[in-house]
Amino acid sequence: MKKTTSTLLVLLIAAFSFGQTIEITPMVGYQFGGKVNFIQGDLKVQDNMNYGGIISYSPIPMTTFEFSYSRMSTTAEWRPFAVYESDFPADQFDLSIGYFQFAGLRMFKDGPVQPFGLFSLGWTHFNPDNEINSSSRFSIALGGGVKLFFNDVVGIRLQGRLLMPMYFNGVGGYVGIGPGGPSTGLGVSTSVPILQGDLSGGLILRINR
Repeated sequence: MKKTTSTLLVLLIAAFSFGQTIEITPMVGYQFGGKVNFIQGDLKVQDNMNYGGIISYSPIPMTTFEFSYSRMSTTAEWRPFAVYESDFPADQFDLSIGYFQFAGLRMFKDGPVQPFGLFSLGWTHFNPDNEINSSSRFSIALGGGVKLFFNDVVGIRLQGRLLMPMYFNGVGGYVGIGPGGPSTGLGVSTSVPILQGDLSGGLILRINR
């Protein structure tokens, strides 16, 4: 995973050398964990802070392409329904969630205040600290926000995203994460829906080429 990410970043930075404007934006925010509903009970992912960064470039005015990474360290809690408590006992474990996304942004206006919409796709990595295997899922995100520039070099970025890990089954797809394993007692073989989202902000450092 680390080797793949490093390779992608090298290729992305090389591509930026041909761009007109480059932006580097460290980000911090708050991510909503979401809940997974099973027949036997619920798996609740706790909300928590997230952090990451964005590297972007604008080959043409009003359009930006970027690569972003965000990570949340949190706790997941398995809560069985009463009739399943003996077979699927309650459990709690630490979980880290990383989003790796390639995005396209469209600015709605130019100038020091730039509202934008975004669509991204990439993958999401779920890494629990117990015996459950880590997993990666294709994911997409929809969002929007605003960039506020104080001058040609420094600005602030504020945004919100709807985060959607996807699981493909044949030609269809639906939002999901497939938890399971001996530590929680879950024996599911298919993915179940989960939606996440975040609100974040960061300092933009712009390089005009």
